[in-house]
Amino acid sequence: MGTDDAIGRELRAAVAATRGHFRYESGHHGDLWLDLDALFVDAIRMRRWAAALVAEAASCGAEVVCGPLTGGALLARVIAAELHLDFVHAERHVEGGAVRYRIPDALGAVVAGRRALLVDDAINAGSAVGLTLAELTRHSAIPAGIACLLTLGEAAGRIAREHGVPLVRLATLDRGMWQAGDCPLCAAGMPLEEQGLGTGGQGSS
Repeated sequence: MGTDDAIGRELRAAVAATRGHFRYESGHHGDLWLDLDALFVDAIRMRRWAAALVAEAASCGAEVVCGPLTGGALLARVIAAELHLDFVHAERHVEGGAVRYRIPDALGAVVAGRRALLVDDAINAGSAVGLTLAELTRHSAIPAGIACLLTLGEAAGRIAREHGVPLVRLATLDRGMWQAGDCPLCAAGMPLEEQGLGTGGQGSS
């Protein structure tokens, strides 16, 4: 499912995209980095984008909306309000060098046994989405769908298929992504540009 029309063009024009050589949170290397913070500055515009997602995601039959911090949770909260549903967030933690997304214990009961719509701002390698889905499952939630503003590559569609849920998105962007050992940019001697993972940059998911 997707709405790749005027809203999609507006979204692609609004995102700050940098081409180069980057390491994503998943460990993959890629040639595109998105700075997503600017997408949230215009609250009215964001609400319009959220409404476009709601129009397609409403049929998922969700009972609660969850988003990984930070950008996903900001969007998820708006969508939850539009759907008149409860909202929970998943926090990013690094444990023993491994990244985890955890729903606060006090909110675990909110998702238990309920159909959950997972919302993220953009899905790249799928790290944040996959780990948040695992956390929802740990709390006995039932995945109902995945919604996001942007997808890069095929990871979002693959994750949706693996969980048997619909994917709703407003736009797509092309990028190259490789396992670190297979990266042609490394082979060409291009140095990695370090970005702040887990912030507003789209290396995180």
